[in-house]
Amino acid sequence: MNIKRRLFISNFLMLVVPVILSFIITSGSMFVFMELTGINNGRHLGNNEELFYNSMKRTSILVNKWSESTDLQQMKSDIRGFNEKLKNTKVSLSIYQGKELVYPSTPSANDLILDTVLSQSGSHIIIIDNIAVYRENIGKYSILLTDTNFIRYNIENYDSYRSYLINLGIIVIFFIIAIILLTNRLLTRFVFKSIITPLDTLVYGVHQIRDGNLNYHIEYNGKDEFAGVCSDFNEMAQRLLDSVKARQKDEANRKELIAGISHDLRTPLTSIKAYVEGIEKGIASTPETQKRYLDTIKNKANDLEHIVNQLFLFSKLDIGEFPFYLEQIDIGKELSNMVANLSEEYYKKGLSITLTQNVENIYVQVDIVQLRNAVINILENSVKYKTQQSVQMKISCQEEDKYVTITLADNGPGVSNEALEKLFDIFYRGDRARTNPSKGSGLGLSITAKILEKLGGSIRAKNIPEGGLAIIMRLPKDIGGKSVEENFDY
Repeated sequence: MNIKRRLFISNFLMLVVPVILSFIITSGSMFVFMELTGINNGRHLGNNEELFYNSMKRTSILVNKWSESTDLQQMKSDIRGFNEKLKNTKVSLSIYQGKELVYPSTPSANDLILDTVLSQSGSHIIIIDNIAVYRENIGKYSILLTDTNFIRYNIENYDSYRSYLINLGIIVIFFIIAIILLTNRLLTRFVFKSIITPLDTLVYGVHQIRDGNLNYHIEYNGKDEFAGVCSDFNEMAQRLLDSVKARQKDEANRKELIAGISHDLRTPLTSIKAYVEGIEKGIASTPETQKRYLDTIKNKANDLEHIVNQLFLFSKLDIGEFPFYLEQIDIGKELSNMVANLSEEYYKKGLSITLTQNVENIYVQVDIVQLRNAVINILENSVKYKTQQSVQMKISCQEEDKYVTITLADNGPGVSNEALEKLFDIFYRGDRARTNPSKGSGLGLSITAKILEKLGGSIRAKNIPEGGLAIIMRLPKDIGGKSVEENFDY
């Protein structure tokens, strides 16, 4: 149940429950009071008052009887019997027509009181001092019930009734207040428990994040408004964790980048400096030695230029400022042409290239030059790290749903499982001590990964069970000539 509904129910019950329970308690209390005091049956009255009260009931019965047939003789007869039963009391019944006494012959009260009663119309009771007169009408006749010794209250029980009623009122008020407080307490708990509990959970989660525990996630099974808040909190915590990990990774990459650049630039610079000093000090005394020294300096300068160019290319790719010139190509034909053009060159370097599987009429949108650079970087990597004089490189191309997969697998030494995860990191290479500059700067596969990323694809590496390393490139197909540039992130 959501909080909005809980609040509605709580407000509704806050009004209805106290009213209903208060009504029930008040009604029950009054009923008990009336039963105990005898008000329901006239037991609360004094003896005379009770007599007059019962006589009124008998009079009403007679009036109803006479209403059916107004027979004066019958009325006189009934009144005679009525008065006979009450002859030892001061209560009597009489008939008047207008202000004239019809029966019996003696008036039951003084003329002033009788004139007052008869001058008023309708059924009513008049009590003056100790005289009570009850009047009913039947046609032209007025029926008067008179009590000349009327005592209104039972004085003996009045004080006890009054005290009892006051105490009962206090108890009822106490119960009503208790009901209101209890209802308020229960309904407040009903609403606020659903708010305070998840709030405490959120506060605890915030403190965990504040204290650096970014792995903390809130487990909340409710289906109210806090479910979305807790879900957003968990997503925020995950993004913070990812951000911290990315920052730590970037920091590690930055340190390794600086170390890699420093080392890879220092090595050829040291060699150049040494050869220049050799020439200056006359160590290269012959023209042949001087030429060899100068050629070495030139080669080292070329190495420096290559590293700088690779760094420049990687930085351009990384920030999205390197231009790509996309065109739709038949990937199968392009791959066949690429293998044909590169086979002889790399055969001389000890790498035998074979196209083992290919596709037909499958199109992709790529920058052909950069795709070739990506393939060449992989081939160069295989040549640099081969441990045999000759290595086999098998290239295959397959169609997978909306993608084309190009696999380049050699039978070289492969890499460790730990190295697989870092193979495409900038400046990473298997030679962790970087003691062999001829193995390259570690930029080639990083550039290849960036090229594939910008082409909307991906790249990964895996070791082959029989030995060797496989680099798997994945490119999106261009279905029906539709551009796939939305996959690119320039």
